Amino acid sequence: MTRPPATLIRTGKCVVRCAARLPSLFRLARELSPAGFTAEQTSELDDVRRRIAAGLVRRLRREVATALGLRLGALRPKRFSAHGCGPVSLHDDKLRFPGVYFVIVVVHAGRLGIVDHRSRAARHAPGEILLLDPYLRHALVPAGRTAREHPYERTHSPVRDADDQFMFLCFDVMRPALRRRFLGGRHAPARGSAHRRRARE
Repeated sequence: MTRPPATLIRTGKCVVRCAARLPSLFRLARELSPAGFTAEQTSELDDVRRRIAAGLVRRLRREVATALGLRLGALRPKRFSAHGCGPVSLHDDKLRFPGVYFVIVVVHAGRLGIVDHRSRAARHAPGEILLLDPYLRHALVPAGRTAREHPYERTHSPVRDADDQFMFLCFDVMRPALRRRFLGGRHAPARGSAHRRRARE
């Protein structure tokens, strides 16, 4: 029987050389964009993105490409962004992001984890590299819950508690570059913690 396409791939890899910069990026986001962490909504943190040095983007791009075995050209600096949110119920982003997969570097996860409609959430480590298909339904919920167990937050209010805030950096990658990985259903175990492996440049 053919396995269904993966929604989320936990690669088991983390950035190492850029990891020391992640806590300061999260602090900067909380300072510059306190309303950027909203329940049921992912916000692009433009003020934070403008403060990220081009050199850091280049180093992150090289490290992620090496860790994933991707061509450097698949990770385009113009398709790089920073995002924040609170818990988010089950949804898809197909209309907002046509033609791409997401290559995500977790900056801060608190107690939250990304899940599909079947899985139970597990926390993400700072620096963890994730692959996400925005065409398929996914959610961001507290560890231990499924998407269906998470109550919808109707007010879409800003989330102030760091444990309920999620921040990530993202490269939008054209789908042909990653399609085989998703169609092969190559998940890392949902509860397995990401291990750190030094990437060669």
